[in-house]
Amino acid sequence: MTGRGKVILLGEHAVVYGHPALAGAIGLGVTATASPSTADRLEIPAWEPEAPWAMQPNHPIRLALAAVKDALGIKTPFAIVANATVPPRAGLGSSAALAVALVRALAQATDRALDDDAVEKAALAAERVFHGTPSGIDVALATRGGLGLFRRGEGLTRIDAPPVRLAVGISPEPRDTAARVAAVAARLAAEPQTTRARLERLGELALAGRALVQLGPLFDEAQSILAALGVSSPGIERLCALARDAGARGVKLTGAGGGGAVIALPGSDGEEPILAAWSSAGFAARAVDVGIT
Repeated sequence: MTGRGKVILLGEHAVVYGHPALAGAIGLGVTATASPSTADRLEIPAWEPEAPWAMQPNHPIRLALAAVKDALGIKTPFAIVANATVPPRAGLGSSAALAVALVRALAQATDRALDDDAVEKAALAAERVFHGTPSGIDVALATRGGLGLFRRGEGLTRIDAPPVRLAVGISPEPRDTAARVAAVAARLAAEPQTTRARLERLGELALAGRALVQLGPLFDEAQSILAALGVSSPGIERLCALARDAGARGVKLTGAGGGGAVIALPGSDGEEPILAAWSSAGFAARAVDVGIT
């Protein structure tokens, strides 16, 4: 039972305030299986072989599993094994992918038939544990896949288009989605007019990008605005500079920022020069197709 990772092309942070975001699912995610057990157990070997959440009653992953079980009305314990290909804490929707995989695995193990709306609702309970007040975009794409425009309260409006090929680089800086969202909220309170205008512009860029043409300049403008909102980082800026020097047509952070993933639109020479530049500088890098169904 699988939940997909995601890439936000345009509109992160703005989506929290009701503006649109353009995003798509990727071929990385989490697959989980569940079986009855004498106690709840969750193993995610690719992320944390020692599974510290098994020993810490207030660990977010343990609390997220409890939230999913509560949302589904499940009282009995289960042993769950989750195989993850999406990296954690990188802005690629790993927690939502896990949440959706948990919902689907537990539903299958208890003979529940859930439609996508029900999967999203249960998975959002786990996302609230991780992120406080998530917009819902990660869970929507983890559940449904594809490419589309997302608005809080309205959900995902699909865009019928081929996947977009991007280079993805990962800054290893510690990141915290909830902290970055809170930082933007604090900035909005301190500088309401300027911050509101920046968030609105990010939403406009998402609308402009829905035709999936001229994404490069839109990426660059969005990165400038996100940096002005204070959610970039030295590692992100380094990744952006390396990508531009390697021929990227546009580059920006994706997700909450403060570290994590950067996406680059390849130039005429493709993604390989960008990936090589990042790898040579010590950053994890790979190509992804955004908009996988």
